[in-house]
Amino acid sequence: MRRLAFIFCFFAAVMAFAAAETNYFCVVCGKGPLTGTIWISKWGAVCDDCYHLKDHCSICGLPIKDGDGHIKTPDGRLICRFDKTNVVLTLDQAQELFSQVRDKVVDIYGQRFALKYPDVTLNLFDVDYWSEKNGANGLHKFGFASTRKTADGTCTHEVVMLSGRTREEMMGVAAHEYTHLWINENRPDSRVIDGDTIEAICELTAYKLMQAKKLPEMQKRILANPYTNGKIKTLVAVEREGGTDYVLDWVKSGTAETFDADADLAPIQTTPTTTSLPYVAAPVQLPDKLKYNGPMTIGKDTEAVINGVSFEPGDEKHIKLKGRTVTVHCLEIHDDGVVVQINGSPNQVTLKAGDEMPMP
Repeated sequence: MRRLAFIFCFFAAVMAFAAAETNYFCVVCGKGPLTGTIWISKWGAVCDDCYHLKDHCSICGLPIKDGDGHIKTPDGRLICRFDKTNVVLTLDQAQELFSQVRDKVVDIYGQRFALKYPDVTLNLFDVDYWSEKNGANGLHKFGFASTRKTADGTCTHEVVMLSGRTREEMMGVAAHEYTHLWINENRPDSRVIDGDTIEAICELTAYKLMQAKKLPEMQKRILANPYTNGKIKTLVAVEREGGTDYVLDWVKSGTAETFDADADLAPIQTTPTTTSLPYVAAPVQLPDKLKYNGPMTIGKDTEAVINGVSFEPGDEKHIKLKGRTVTVHCLEIHDDGVVVQINGSPNQVTLKAGDEMPMP
């Protein structure tokens, strides 16, 4: 399970100005040049009136007002116009991201980090029903992984992740939850590992992914996250000294319940295997049909989502399918469907939510 500190770190500073004009314009309402109290954000200046608006972006905390281009998730979370282009909203987007993350972390750790049973059922949830934001520690749970083992030893895997988070956050969640699946497959049933240590091992994978992606700010967030009660910092130090193989061997063959930050790295006794499963990078499974996922509210406007790609009326975009690329021209969006033209054809096609259109 992945939890992140739910912190609005949006406003970097408060700047108080005299009545004299500045060269600042509010990024929310456009008012300016601004005078008086000005709030400085990662996106630019915010006037004092907008700062005190009731609604804020669930990603960055930017104040939200009607008609400013924000979007609203089905469970009511608001995402500002700046962040909406970098969030994962559809299952198709999440499946592609998870597949890419899985391939990357196996590349980082080596073939031994591939799942023996690679089929993973992935789902998104909109309502953050694990929310603890009103609790004392103010944490959100953004993902969950589960494995069921049958009597013959085979495993079935499932991962669920919260929609409407940034691609960078979702990559971290995907790496974390994938590691849970690997641990579920490889930890002996009799092996006892401290819960915080398990979560730290999963966070280590997310940390190394962010390192490979050259995202130092995300690395800092992982280290600062109180979720593992500090175990992630210990584990990063252990991995630097002993390597990822040491950590993976420890899960499979170690005896301690947690890592000791001050102890020398004791050799882990491993049992050689006579057979190994070769790792084959899981290709992105492209669909062979166009699917209308449904409408998405954008402020007062509506966009249509087809195969995870959003369209406004008049948009013409390319969608990759199995063995081909299709050009989709969006003509009209209605409450009950979307009207499109395919590959330049003059014929108009109306798709209802959930409709699939096979390509000849």
